[in-house]
Amino acid sequence: MQNKLRTALYGAAMVGCLMAATTSANAERIGNLTMVGAAQSGVQVHFDVMLPLRNVNALEALVNAQSDPTSSQYHKWLTPAQFGAQFGPSKAALANVASYLTSRGFTVKIDTRSVRVTGTTDQVSKNFGVHLMTAKADAGTTHIVTNDSFTFPSQLSSVGAQIFSFSPHVAKVFSTKINVGKPLSGKTRNADNAGKTAQGYASNTAPSSPLNRYSATGGYFFDDMKQAYTYPANNATWRVHGTPTPMNGTGATIAALMSSDVLDTDIQNMFDFENWSTVTGTADPTLAGRFYVNGGAGFGGGASAEASLDTQMEIGGAPGANVVLVDIPDLSDGNINAGYIDVDEYNFTDVVSMSFGECELFYTKRYNFGTDYTGVLKAQHELFLQGNSEGITFLASSGDSAGKICPNLDTFTGGGPAKYVAGVSTPANDPNVTAVGGTNLVTNYVEGSLTSSYAGENAWADQWPGDYGLSNGWWGAGGGYSEIFNAPSWQSLVTTGSTGGRAVPDVGMQVGGCPFGATDYHPTPNVCNGNNRADDGAGNNQRSFVWVSIGATSDNPADFYGLIGTSVSSPEFASVVGIMVGKFGRQGNLNPMLYHMAKAQANGGATAFHTNIPGFNGLVQTDLNSTYSLSVGVGTPVVTTLIGKPTATPAGTPQTMSNP
Repeated sequence: MQNKLRTALYGAAMVGCLMAATTSANAERIGNLTMVGAAQSGVQVHFDVMLPLRNVNALEALVNAQSDPTSSQYHKWLTPAQFGAQFGPSKAALANVASYLTSRGFTVKIDTRSVRVTGTTDQVSKNFGVHLMTAKADAGTTHIVTNDSFTFPSQLSSVGAQIFSFSPHVAKVFSTKINVGKPLSGKTRNADNAGKTAQGYASNTAPSSPLNRYSATGGYFFDDMKQAYTYPANNATWRVHGTPTPMNGTGATIAALMSSDVLDTDIQNMFDFENWSTVTGTADPTLAGRFYVNGGAGFGGGASAEASLDTQMEIGGAPGANVVLVDIPDLSDGNINAGYIDVDEYNFTDVVSMSFGECELFYTKRYNFGTDYTGVLKAQHELFLQGNSEGITFLASSGDSAGKICPNLDTFTGGGPAKYVAGVSTPANDPNVTAVGGTNLVTNYVEGSLTSSYAGENAWADQWPGDYGLSNGWWGAGGGYSEIFNAPSWQSLVTTGSTGGRAVPDVGMQVGGCPFGATDYHPTPNVCNGNNRADDGAGNNQRSFVWVSIGATSDNPADFYGLIGTSVSSPEFASVVGIMVGKFGRQGNLNPMLYHMAKAQANGGATAFHTNIPGFNGLVQTDLNSTYSLSVGVGTPVVTTLIGKPTATPAGTPQTMSNP
C-alpha cells in the first residue's frame, strides 16, 4: 500500500494538494486525509467533465474592458448563454461527451462548458480505470478519492476533457474558535448590561476582559463593525432608478459558498440578541435561500461554524440584501469547482464570498516530482473569468497563517528541517478574485454607552504551530506574492513590493488574533503581545474577535462563540460590495476599481481606505508604504466613501435606528 501511495502521489492521478504520503501504525495518510479502505460499491457520486474554453485571451480582454469606465464594454455583462456562444466549447462537443457518458449508464446534465455527471463508484472505476478509496479528513468528514490517473476514451480525450473530482485533497476553512472563557449566553441582552462589566465573558486578550463595548478590544457583533467602518445608516436612503431605497444592500444578492448548511435559528438568535425587532419594529432579517450543489453537506459537519459565521456577517452587514447559502458537499477540488460552475451557470448572485483555501505551492512541479498541476488553478481561473463576464464579484479569504501559509517540501519528505515558507493561498491568489485580509479592529470605549466608533487597527501577528505543528508558524492575515499568477496591470497603480507576482491581499477588514494554543503569551496569563518583538508591535496586545451564534434552537438559544480569521473579513466585505451593488448594479472583477481608488486617495482624493496600519506577518512588517500592505492590501474601508456616498449618514451606536 505504501509503495502504491508514493507512486500515485507523484503520478498523473493527483490533482490539488499533492503531499507525500506518510504512514502510521494503523492507516495511510495523504496530507490531511487518512485512507480507510476501498470505496463502498454502488455509492452514488457526482462529478464534472470539464472542456476547455475557446478564445481565452479575448475573454481576458473583455473582462478587463468590463471593469474600465472608459471602455464601451464597461459593465455590459454577458448572460451564461452569451458566454457559451462566444467562449464555451461547441455544443456539438458537449453533446458528444454527454452522449458517450449516457451510453455508459451515467446520468448527465449539460452546462455551458462542462457536463455534470451522476453515477456510482463502480461505474467510475470501470469506465475511467481508477480505484476509488474512502478517506477521512482531520475534520472528520468522509471523502471518496483516487490515487490513479483517469483513462479517457477517444470521445472524451479528443475534446480535451478533464476531471478534477476524486482528488485526495480537501481545502480548509479560514476561521478558528478561540478560548474566550465562558461563552456569551444567547439569553442575555447587551442593552440590559450597558456600562457594566460582563464578568465571566472572557475575551482572548485578558483573563477577564469585558466585551468590546465596555473596553477598547474584545468581541464584536455585526453592528459594532458597521459603526467602526462607517457603513451608511440603516435608515439612510438613496435613489435607485428614481425610487428612494435603503442603503443596506436592498436589490443585491450575496452568496456564501461553503460545505455546510446553517440553522435559521442562529441567524434569528444574532438579531434577537441585538434587539433588532424591538429597535426597528420589523421582523428579523433572514437567509433568503439555499442552493444545494450535488446535494450539499447538511448541518453539523466540520464547516458548520464557518457557514454560520459567513451568513451572519453577510446578513448583518447588508440586512436588506438577499443572502443565499451555496452548500457544497465538501471542500475538495471537484466540489469547489462544481460550486463555481453552478454559480456561473445559474447566474443567481451578484457577489460570492469564499472562506477557504490552500497553499498554492502544492500545485507546483517541485511538490510533485516535476509534474505540473497548476492546470487545476487555470481551470478555476476560467470559471472566475466566466463569472466576472456575467458581472459576478468573487471574494476570498487570504488565509490565516500570515506570510507563511505554506510548509516546505521537507515537511513531507523528511529531506531537511520542516518549516513554513513564504506563500499565498488559492483561490485568493487569482487576479479575478478579490483577496480579503485584515486586522485586529480597535474601537473607542465610552462608559455607559454601546458605542463602537473607530479607534484604530493593527495587523500584529501571533506565533502559533499552524496546521502542520511547526515551530516557526504565525497567525495573521495571509499575504505575499503568487508564484503562479503574474501581477495584473491594475496592481501597478500602487507600490505592492513586486512587479512579478500577483500581490495578496487586495483589501482588509476585521480578522482578529491570539488563536487558542498560541505560543507567544505575555507573562500575564493569556495575553498575546507579539512576543515583545520590536518588529511585531513591541508588546502591543490589542487583539479582537467576533461573536457568532452556533447551534441555536427555538427551545434553547445557543451561546455565542468567539471566532477569528480571514473568514470574518471576506463575508464582511461581501456585505460592503452588496450595498454598492444595490445602487450601481453588478461590479464584476472589483479589483481594478479598488486600486484606482487607492491611487486617487494617495493623490489627495477622498479617503476610501484606512491606511498606514502597522503589522507583521512572520517575515516582514506588512505596512510597506502609504498605498499597500501585505496584511490589508490597499486598506480597510471607510464604507460610505468606498460606495460613492461620503456624505451619507453613517451608522451610529449599535442597537439604535441608524444601526440596529
